[in-house]
Amino acid sequence: MIKEMYERGMSISDIARELGIDRKTVRKYIHSPNPPSKFKRKPRKSKLDPFKPYLQKRMLEDGVFNSEKLFFEIRQQGYTGGKTILKDYMQPFRETAKKKYTVRYETLPSEQMQVDWKEVGEVVIEGKKVKLSLFVATLGYSRMKYAVFTTSQDQEHLMECLIQSFKYFGGIPKRVLFDNMKTVADGREQGVVKWNQRFSEFASYYGFIPKVCRPYRAQTKGKVERAIQYIMDHFYVGTSFESIEELNFLLHRWLDQVANRKPNATTGIPPQERWAEEQLKPLPQKDYDTSYLSYRKVHWDGSFSYKGEQWLLSAEYAGKEILVKERLNGDIRLYYRGEEISYLNQQKKVMAFAEKIKKGSSPQSVLDKERRS
Repeated sequence: MIKEMYERGMSISDIARELGIDRKTVRKYIHSPNPPSKFKRKPRKSKLDPFKPYLQKRMLEDGVFNSEKLFFEIRQQGYTGGKTILKDYMQPFRETAKKKYTVRYETLPSEQMQVDWKEVGEVVIEGKKVKLSLFVATLGYSRMKYAVFTTSQDQEHLMECLIQSFKYFGGIPKRVLFDNMKTVADGREQGVVKWNQRFSEFASYYGFIPKVCRPYRAQTKGKVERAIQYIMDHFYVGTSFESIEELNFLLHRWLDQVANRKPNATTGIPPQERWAEEQLKPLPQKDYDTSYLSYRKVHWDGSFSYKGEQWLLSAEYAGKEILVKERLNGDIRLYYRGEEISYLNQQKKVMAFAEKIKKGSSPQSVLDKERRS
């Protein structure tokens, strides 16, 4: 048992404290080729003793270090002690895990890309308040960085940001590491990640394996977190801009001319120089469609509603269900049975119908008038 605890990463002092034996005894057991099957242990009874194997499994194997959560779990199993003794017992394990998982993780070329968001906060652009977010992707081997500011962290923006990062890097890595984003995974069942269906399709389309950090182990994506802090400290602070487009233009110029040319603190080599060794997988010929998807029922008068507005189609679609695809640039396309039937931003007729409906005319009266003309 002592060797097993040592191999899991516990220090000699922590093992001695946990088992109530001398450190010399622990050291002897660890280094002895044939350790005795039994050892003398100080008699020490605790209400927590029956639950320690369960707690060790939850901490060392499942990565759970939330004392409130573990307290609730063992209470369900019959524990009648207090929280203090539990927290004291957990402390050496928590310290051991912290030391273990802050070891720097180095990757091979093309092996991994780390991704994360930063909530920048509210800014005023063209007289309007918007919530600004920063998306950052970092290649694990070269430390090559891509970043872009957006006004949303939803799944559609995440996928579009990933596409642009792949294009910027000139290819696709084998794995992409995420935080526990709801846009990537729907949660976990008994420790197994339940991937979001649309995001899983996106990952399959580009041929990368998605990975999410295990709970309480955010250090595994430390490269991208350091990149975020670097961008915020050395680019964003003090930068003036009038639009998001201008901000991103300045950001991408800075990435090309400064951030990716400066020697990395760990490797000592500029990311652009190491980038040539990445050997990323080629991009597909066509981009994945990151549009917002929404199904709408066309009423019998040919109208349908979308985002609080009414639109009109020809009578042949009355009573049918159509698919609305809205791109991130605002373009809206309508589909019926897989075929595009209208493009709202270019169909002047449809736009005119919508304007008349907004002014108070009924959809049917507008449609009848158009048919007579």
